[in-house]
Amino acid sequence: MTFTPTHVLISRTKETPVQLAAGPKGYWLYTEAEWQKDTTPAFEMRPKLGLYCRGQQVVGFRLQPISEVATATLPPAAQVAQ
Repeated sequence: MTFTPTHVLISRTKETPVQLAAGPKGYWLYTEAEWQKDTTPAFEMRPKLGLYCRGQQVVGFRLQPISEVATATLPPAAQVAQ
């Protein structure tokens, strides 16, 4: 299978494309490197509890669908033309 990012994990300083996959407690957020190496992802999103990194709850991160990020980065003229 190939890596197809569905969302972007956004921190205060970095935007990382991720692919969501169902996990035992919620969704795992695979980066491209984790996907290619077939390793357990560092980040996990749990319903009603938020984002976790290696089992510890983290703050300052948010998740956005790829389509919203792509629209937000377009110049205002291009957004109106769509």
